[in-house]
Amino acid sequence: MSKYNYHVTPKLGIIPIGKINQYQGNIWKYVEVAKDTFGKDPEIEIMIPDEPLFDNDDVQKTVIKMEKSDCDLFLFVIGSWMYTSIVTTAINELHGKPAIVYGLCDEIANGSLGVSVQIRYVLEEMKLPFVYLYGKIDDKERMADIKAALKAAWAKNNLRGRNIAVIGGKCMMMYQTQVNEFNWKKVFGIDFPQYDHVEIFKELENIDEKEAERLTDEFSKNSKQINWELENGEKIHSDAILSQMRLYLAFRRFQELYDVDMFAVKCMPELVNKCYGYSYGACLAMALLNEDHSLIGACEGDVPAGISMYILKELAKAPVMFADISRLNADEKVINFFNCGSGPVSMANNRGYRLWPIPKLVPDEAVAEPYLNGDSGGACIEFEFEGDKTVTLLRLGGNDETLRFHAAVAKTASRVNNDEEDPNNQFAGGTRWPGCGIVLEDPDSFLRNATGHHYAIVYGDYTKELKFMCDFYGIKYVEDR
Repeated sequence: MSKYNYHVTPKLGIIPIGKINQYQGNIWKYVEVAKDTFGKDPEIEIMIPDEPLFDNDDVQKTVIKMEKSDCDLFLFVIGSWMYTSIVTTAINELHGKPAIVYGLCDEIANGSLGVSVQIRYVLEEMKLPFVYLYGKIDDKERMADIKAALKAAWAKNNLRGRNIAVIGGKCMMMYQTQVNEFNWKKVFGIDFPQYDHVEIFKELENIDEKEAERLTDEFSKNSKQINWELENGEKIHSDAILSQMRLYLAFRRFQELYDVDMFAVKCMPELVNKCYGYSYGACLAMALLNEDHSLIGACEGDVPAGISMYILKELAKAPVMFADISRLNADEKVINFFNCGSGPVSMANNRGYRLWPIPKLVPDEAVAEPYLNGDSGGACIEFEFEGDKTVTLLRLGGNDETLRFHAAVAKTASRVNNDEEDPNNQFAGGTRWPGCGIVLEDPDSFLRNATGHHYAIVYGDYTKELKFMCDFYGIKYVEDR
């Protein structure tokens, strides 16, 4: 599977299996139920034979046919006692493609549940990635699980062949923003092309100026407030919003030229200091990239964060926020998450978004003092998430045997001490930047499991799909709540 045979609707291949000299009522009934439920679901597509399969050759031929038709997930339904090899051989020949073993448990003496356990054990000993489920023929809860697993398999398959373009180098000595490309290429099928900022700047010469002006008018009009100048002297230059809309269009041109699916952009100091080629920052441009249905923009050259964002965006079909771990209120079990100026504005609560000058940040420990950022002149975004909403947080981390997903499902809240922040404070993450408070049962567990300080956040609970993805990859899954 790769983006070269990408299909919009997840595709499920159902392989109903029984034994010719065993009771067959269960497996025939399952075929009818599957056609009447999965087959009529407008969100998915299925392939299923008209009758159960009873011998090894029919099973293998059916699986090969489904594989050639680009099924995302192969559902092996165990309808009676059978030889273990009829399923283990087929899954082994899939070479790691997502599979489920589903043992029917309706008939006590039919053997389907018991042999499904046997098959599960053998596949585990073979170290093959798969998901094991069991349930009744018309089990609605298990049908929901299978559909979640299908979405996970579809997202896994569609990740293969993707490119995450690293613009610039490693930011601020953040080792966790880089990966072992040999390992991640092998597991996820992703490529990691690297480019210089000047290649983005070059595309500024080729953008549609009228479109940039239209985007500027629209973005400015929809903003609830633009703080052009603060009491401390910080200001947004008059052409800064237009400049960042032009930068967004340059990213889009670059994406089309180089077949890019994700960006991991080193913003400091190259995009906030004029002596390096640009001074207005990439905050608004990155925000628009993350509103786009087909792109991802991660800050600070963070590769795992960009891939985490892409996975959540595939599952949710909605914008995803790149956010930093900021502040902890242990008594209220709230951790502040924010970004230093970019965020998809469609995630804002009903107060909308506002624009502030980019603070005088220290851009990089590797930059000599004379070149630290002074007057950027750019604009950054500020908004709050909707409150009391379920969100999923995700970050991939590790390499080889430590490779894992760290996920959390939680509720949003107001940020800690948000009302007490001074907007003239250049590091005022509470009032001048986008973000939210995240309520966790055990913040200490989350902080000790975290694989870095950047997390992808999306509205909704997708932890079940993420757990299934890890099962299909055969890697570790860690969850906090």
